[in-house]
Amino acid sequence: MSALTANISLLAIILLFIGTQLAGQPKAVQTGHALSPWPSEPPRQPASIHEEQLRHHKALGISPEAWQAINAPKAPARTKSGNDCRLQKRVFGWHPYWSNGLEAQYDWDLLSDLSYFAYEVNAATGQALNTYNWATAPVVTQALANGTRVHLCATLFSNHATFFGNATARQTLITNLITLVQQRGAHGINIDFEAVPAAQSANLTAFIIALGTQLHSALPDAELSVALPAVDWSTVFNVAAMNAQVDLFIIMGYDYYWGGSAQAGPTDPMYSFTGAYNYNHARSIAYYLNAGIPREKLLLGLPYYGREWETASDQIPANTTGNFHASRTYKAVRDNSMTYAERGYHPASMSSYYVYPSGNTWRQCFINSEHTLGRRYQLALQRGLAGVGIWALGYDAGYDDLWNLLRDHFTDCAVQVCSDTLYDSGGPAWNYYHNENYSFTIAPEGAASLSVNFLSFQLENGYDSLWIYDGASTAAPLIGAYTGADSPGTVQASGGSLTFRFQSDVGVAAPGWTAVYECSTVSAAGDLANREDRPLVFPNPATTGAFNVQYDVERRETVQLEVWDLNGRRILADAQEQAPGRYETLIALPQNMAPKGVYLLRLRIGDKVWTERVVLH
Repeated sequence: MSALTANISLLAIILLFIGTQLAGQPKAVQTGHALSPWPSEPPRQPASIHEEQLRHHKALGISPEAWQAINAPKAPARTKSGNDCRLQKRVFGWHPYWSNGLEAQYDWDLLSDLSYFAYEVNAATGQALNTYNWATAPVVTQALANGTRVHLCATLFSNHATFFGNATARQTLITNLITLVQQRGAHGINIDFEAVPAAQSANLTAFIIALGTQLHSALPDAELSVALPAVDWSTVFNVAAMNAQVDLFIIMGYDYYWGGSAQAGPTDPMYSFTGAYNYNHARSIAYYLNAGIPREKLLLGLPYYGREWETASDQIPANTTGNFHASRTYKAVRDNSMTYAERGYHPASMSSYYVYPSGNTWRQCFINSEHTLGRRYQLALQRGLAGVGIWALGYDAGYDDLWNLLRDHFTDCAVQVCSDTLYDSGGPAWNYYHNENYSFTIAPEGAASLSVNFLSFQLENGYDSLWIYDGASTAAPLIGAYTGADSPGTVQASGGSLTFRFQSDVGVAAPGWTAVYECSTVSAAGDLANREDRPLVFPNPATTGAFNVQYDVERRETVQLEVWDLNGRRILADAQEQAPGRYETLIALPQNMAPKGVYLLRLRIGDKVWTERVVLH
């Protein structure tokens, strides 16, 4: 055994021993950072976007058939991209009846599941207040013809005690849902019961178990899925007890900030928007995994919409005035580029937003860009989830961006970028959470070498640990196990992949880590893009926000230049075809977007890719 192997093994034994000896001992908990249960009562439990928009569209009085006619001319048939990419994860989209007609824009190859919204439950009887033409909806026919699984979504937003207290109503609903699924040759039932009071938790669990038991008996290949609140305020959903009968759990990962919020903020923060409000995707995922949902059953639902408020100022964050709020679809924002002209970025929550004047007041609209939605997709992949959900299909009609984003993340055509920034579950600004246990692998396609440089590292000493393996799984050789302030520094893989495993206990959380990974790739001719032919960057460090890049082009190629900050935000991008020769390009970063710090320059020439670190002083 080598000295290095002996040291690694000894460290692993010490970490295991410390964790065993100290388990259960009381420790101080950092309020707002440790993953304690959700509060027993919410400060306010608003109507979700599902309920809000169902009420809105019902009030319009437009029938499902009328929506079909209204939307169809606006949605010419989508042109197929011609690729043969196949989904590797679940992509579960809710199709509300007011999107009827927009299915002409759906890329069925990138949609594994469609949930028709909705069977609206009569709490007193279990019968449907409305099924919105489930029996004849053309979108169901098209989805089935294209091999997409189809689910019928049942909604109940109020009067839960009335429904759960009536055995006849419960059985009527179960029988009706199974019959409707059978009649259309569909694949499952999706339960969207929201704002269920804590007193009905046991009854909710019993109903889900009864529904799953009968569904699987009548239709062995059918699936039962359950929509979960982003924050289970009163611990209503006993997911561990439901697990045996539920095939998919979908976190409704939005409405963290809602129409009545006192402060404007992202409807779906990847990490916390402020230190005073500690709710976000990373915490929701950790909570539900800890509650007993297997990763292969958990989806992260994400919004194709955002929220807009009137605010007291143009500052981020800002208080809302209460005079105006509205939801905005991705399509609405894209269609109104004059209004939504200047997009901002909030690095702590990894969210995009727009601020603009409206008369004598300000408006703030928080909605995902392709970049920020892509970061959320990466989070779902990094946590090993079964896939993602979408509320709602059709909200991007007329644009290909979000379909392409799904293709680039969840199919066999996905390519992991050759350089990026890694964070713990707290993101760039906040502490990680306790009671976490997850693994992820970095393996960019075509990478001949891979290195990770830890810019910061601080774990709870002896309790929380990061393990790094030299390969594509935790079965690969262990490079090291790290705790406390024992930073891994720079880690070099023997090949093109590294695997990370993180564990934290139930006590104090710490700032965690920030790391940047970079790789070298192999060209089509098999030559490594090595140090000898790397681009020259000067001056570096740069003091003026500008620097030069010198590189050689051997034959006519497309040359792509990008500059990224360590929060994963692209600051600059340029692409052009260039003839053979030596080039020197001045890169001047926008002063309002590039403060002092470390940046990554990414240069692609044909099949070769280089990443260089640039420091601005």
